[in-house]
Amino acid sequence: MRVGVVGAGVMGRGIAAAAAVAGHEVLLYDVIPDAAQTALDEIEQSLERRALQGKITEPEAVLARGRLRAAGALTELSLCRIVVEAVIESLEAKQQVFSALEDNVGTDAILATNTSSLSVAVIARGTAHPERFLGMHFFNPVSAMDLVEIVPGPATGPEVLAGAQAFIRGLGKTDVVVRDSPGFLVNLAGRALATEALHIVQDGAASFRQVDTVARRNLGFPLGPFELMDLTGMDVNYPVTANLFEHNFADDRLRSTWYHRWLFEAGMLGRKTGQGYYAYPERTPDLSAQDVLPPSGNDVPAVAVAGEFAALLKDWLTERGVPVTDVVADAALCVVAAEGLDASRTAAALGVDPRRTVALDLWDPDAPVTVLMVPPGVPTETVGALAAHLRRRQDVEVIADTPGYIGQRLLAAVINLACDIAQRRIASPADIDTAVTLGLGYPYGPLTWADQVGPGRIVRILDGMFEATRDPRYRCSPWLRRRAAAGLSCLEPDYDPGAPVPQL
Repeated sequence: MRVGVVGAGVMGRGIAAAAAVAGHEVLLYDVIPDAAQTALDEIEQSLERRALQGKITEPEAVLARGRLRAAGALTELSLCRIVVEAVIESLEAKQQVFSALEDNVGTDAILATNTSSLSVAVIARGTAHPERFLGMHFFNPVSAMDLVEIVPGPATGPEVLAGAQAFIRGLGKTDVVVRDSPGFLVNLAGRALATEALHIVQDGAASFRQVDTVARRNLGFPLGPFELMDLTGMDVNYPVTANLFEHNFADDRLRSTWYHRWLFEAGMLGRKTGQGYYAYPERTPDLSAQDVLPPSGNDVPAVAVAGEFAALLKDWLTERGVPVTDVVADAALCVVAAEGLDASRTAAALGVDPRRTVALDLWDPDAPVTVLMVPPGVPTETVGALAAHLRRRQDVEVIADTPGYIGQRLLAAVINLACDIAQRRIASPADIDTAVTLGLGYPYGPLTWADQVGPGRIVRILDGMFEATRDPRYRCSPWLRRRAAAGLSCLEPDYDPGAPVPQL
């Protein structure tokens, strides 16, 4: 069919190219003279590169280019069955586009906005036929990103939604239907990892490098949160974070930190400016005092173990050649493991001196990086001897005392926010997982991840962090708590009170 694209910027070019490759005739319009033609030249070069890379065939590239042409006026879009707007993120600009489009396209044409942050309902407010209007949020780069969020407005007709889904699937992409709400799904879900990482550093618990290391190597994220923020740039991720915090009425789970704003305001935007959380072009970590312990020439000290994980700790330490004594008084250190709590509170609850206690994160006993958490007052030399011995077998990160270590904090935050998204019916549990894996590149969907770890365990970690900090950002989602209590999967949707009730 004939597809119109309004806006010849990066997103408009990507959408136009995807539609042409899928076999549609595409008209590309831009209000700036010659912008559409320039964009077509760039699309042609992009298609040639993709053919050379083997992503499409040479004949497909030639045919796609032949389906594209520049429109000199909106009137030329009159026969388009779908028109996708991809102009600047300005409410006024988008409303002007759709006001003009309604006078120039058929009454059965689907009108879609590619907005990533504006309300679909608000954009549609001035349209004469809001029933044919919806959001169609593509991700950049369009050629590489398989996900598209479809966002119906309050008046969007079912046949329009179905038509939009068929169009997206015809492009070879995956659609998820998302409620019209601040950040839609992906932008909202992506806040948890970054903001929790920022709070770990703000709490003085670990460095940027340590957080990124644990996120990548232990949790499997493709990039650590600070590496990712440096890549996208503070000029992108800070305003989005601030906007979502404001539009969700200061939800603490979306709260950033002063350092994030400081980098943004100081113009230290990441890779594009040569300085962000790291320095570029040579990625230079910002090392904190707890990154590196002084080398120890001492033999590994004998340790004791305590708490509910004592047996697991003993086996783990013994396997690595650490002598374990059953008498706490005879040990240089007492090793504990905590879920959601810090080492100091765990030691105190066990009746052990926190000044002679360290905590190992045994969330995953086979994790590539062992995290050792140290309360204040513990002799550095003793911790250094233990860490140096363990480093003969594997990588070790030594961090300051904090509820939840690093990995527990990051994963619990991601899962908790995803559960809240499900609670608010922004999308179905299955679509949340699909969108997060495709749109954010996470190793697992957060709700599948919760099932793998155990919903009850995530509840326990969140409750422990909330008890230790009284910070509302760690309040457990009721949606998650209900599934943990009932022994249900986090992919189990809620009962729908709007669904028709079968008549007996």
